[in-house]
Amino acid sequence: MTTEIATRLNAQFDTYGVIQQIHDVPPHAVYEVTVDGRRAIYKENTGQTGRAAMEGQVTKFIGKNTSVPVPEVLYVGESYYVAEWHDDAPVPDDRQTADEKWAFAAGTGLARLHDETAPLVDSYGAFQPTADGLSVDGHEQWHEAAIDYVRGRRPVLDRFGHADVADLVIEYLEAHPDAFAGAGEAVCCHGWATPEHVSVIDGEIACLLDFEHAIAAPSEYDYWRTVGPAFGPDNDDARNAFREGFESVRPLPDEFDRRAPLYGLLNFIYFFESLYVQNQHDSAKTTEKAGRFEKTIHNILNDLRT
Repeated sequence: MTTEIATRLNAQFDTYGVIQQIHDVPPHAVYEVTVDGRRAIYKENTGQTGRAAMEGQVTKFIGKNTSVPVPEVLYVGESYYVAEWHDDAPVPDDRQTADEKWAFAAGTGLARLHDETAPLVDSYGAFQPTADGLSVDGHEQWHEAAIDYVRGRRPVLDRFGHADVADLVIEYLEAHPDAFAGAGEAVCCHGWATPEHVSVIDGEIACLLDFEHAIAAPSEYDYWRTVGPAFGPDNDDARNAFREGFESVRPLPDEFDRRAPLYGLLNFIYFFESLYVQNQHDSAKTTEKAGRFEKTIHNILNDLRT
């Protein structure tokens, strides 16, 4: 694999070096490299659901069009990208604590990302890398894009015997065309703004990494994608601080809380797919987690129907 990486780097840079692999969780792998005397990272697809080129183009788009600090993207290939190591601030990692100070700063920074990209995103859906940069495989309504989001994850769930769960969510959304009414305009959502991707220094976001989950969606999509993984069900102080920071920049739409269970469905469909794509557990643990995800989705649907 390092031979292939070296060939790619040699084609784009005058000097290069592959130092070490620093991350290997399907469907991506990340390497520390040097290119033309600059410390950098190289991220590539290792599975069919990998979207490294999209991530590279979104990161480049954010760096060019917003005040949110992101690594400088040096090159984007068909299945990989190279970005300069972000030396201006410590790289985010999971040793950061999602406490109230982090939560307020993360909320403020995420809302700024949304506010500054809202004029630049005109439809909802998956980002697609293009020869010129970036496009949205888009829909005029978030409802249709949300259904596509679930459909896009159905093939993996089907492969492991859980297509029925995706079908139940699709059936519910199709039967409720006004479910997301009032959700708001499309923005660039990061999709996983937790401490391992968001470093905070002196009360502000210092570096935002890993746009592999980015999507053109309403702000509230990103909000609910963050609060569950970052704070869990019991850290109300941090949750409140995150919301306060977010709304200090960009108000959340009316009936925001009413739509929360809908985003719970989308999130757990993603967690379900990721369970099998990343394949980080033994079979017993995977079966246990799959059962939990399935039960949670059924519970959300039952609550929505009552």
